[in-house]
Amino acid sequence: MVGVKDIIDVAGLPTCNGSQACRDAVPAPQDAPVVAALRAAGASIVGKTTTTEFAFTDPTACRNPFDLTRSPGGSSSGSGAAVAAGLVDIALGTQTAGSLCRPAAYCGVVGFKPSYGLLSNIGVTPLAPSFDSVGIIAGSLMLVQQACDAMAHTHAAASAEVKPTLLCGLWDGDVVPYDDTLVALDEAADACKAFATSLRKTTLQANVERIVTAHRIVMTFEAAMAHGSMLSDDRADLLMPKFKAGLQAGAAISAAEAAQATAYLADAMAAFWAGLADVDAILTLPVPDGAPLIDGTTGYQDWLTPWTVFGGPLVCLPWGLDRLGRPRSVMLAGKPGQDALLLSMAAELEAQSPPRAIPQPPRT
Repeated sequence: MVGVKDIIDVAGLPTCNGSQACRDAVPAPQDAPVVAALRAAGASIVGKTTTTEFAFTDPTACRNPFDLTRSPGGSSSGSGAAVAAGLVDIALGTQTAGSLCRPAAYCGVVGFKPSYGLLSNIGVTPLAPSFDSVGIIAGSLMLVQQACDAMAHTHAAASAEVKPTLLCGLWDGDVVPYDDTLVALDEAADACKAFATSLRKTTLQANVERIVTAHRIVMTFEAAMAHGSMLSDDRADLLMPKFKAGLQAGAAISAAEAAQATAYLADAMAAFWAGLADVDAILTLPVPDGAPLIDGTTGYQDWLTPWTVFGGPLVCLPWGLDRLGRPRSVMLAGKPGQDALLLSMAAELEAQSPPRAIPQPPRT
């Protein structure tokens, strides 16, 4: 059973983009190619999953199945929660900054954001086409692999002969990870030694603050290009505050400013990967802490934004629970185009991970 984030077309269902501005949307005439591919492979498409408005940052009414006082993350909030709660086996989501990996991490399920462009964005409502990526949330890596194989026809299997070289580290910055998340990273690093040629611990080098700022410029500029017309008609009053403010900010950005930010991000991506020519993948944390309390946000995404900008595949794997009963998660990040290799490494790591925790039904 498959759930589909409500910015992705499913034949016969309206694509409402989590927005009252789309409340009168008519049913989509056909499936998006990613949905059609899953259906052709025998998947049962059971319905839509909740999204933040136009995949931006205004929280939804969705809650985390492990603790209903906590966020499931965003913007693919419903996809992460639906898989964690056992309502679907697989859910499609998208990531433009950290929108798929956070729900996977916070809800204790497997998340896969492929290399940029691997999966089709046709039939997917855009937020920022420079970064938008369809991805997969599932209860196991095997299900992720099956879904990916169905949707990415050029996807090739990794050679079993490959023994990867891994780097383990976190971004340099002021955010201090929760102790339990650091324990999860250390345990995962020890597990990687069973299949990696080498594993070196270090601090990851990138100007995260500047990357996040430049990404925000490009994202809001492109969002305004796609949806800014809503600001000038009666739909403006139906928009949620953060998305409306984002469109307004984007409309004030010049094409030259957006191009300058785009160029900076391209240079940052090239420099980052050039410095890691001898590394196959990076083991890190997707978020510094477990799911936050419901507080008007969808959680911390600044650790994920650079990885989205850098264009490669990401796999989030659940790694038990912290002392507050929140799911912990570790993440493997790979170079663009190395999806098969990263999924192969993730399978090795998943085999040594703690049993996946299952949320208990809330007491009534």
